[in-house]
Amino acid sequence: MIFLFDTTHAAMEAEEAIIDAGFWCDVVPRPPQAAATLCGLAIEALRADEQEISLLLEKAGLDFETFAPDL
Repeated sequence: MIFLFDTTHAAMEAEEAIIDAGFWCDVVPRPPQAAATLCGLAIEALRADEQEISLLLEKAGLDFETFAPDL
């Protein structure tokens, strides 16, 4: 699961929040299929953690979009 953000600052803040909550994540380039108006960085996380991480990011006040790459 890929989490997309408007700014690099938001992506870095999200990474810190996700790791602090004990979830695995990795900073990756924004997928080319995602809107070019979004930040060039994205956060990859386990699909199984999507709902919990989404709630975490919402509570942190971070705006984001999700992107599920085709497997």
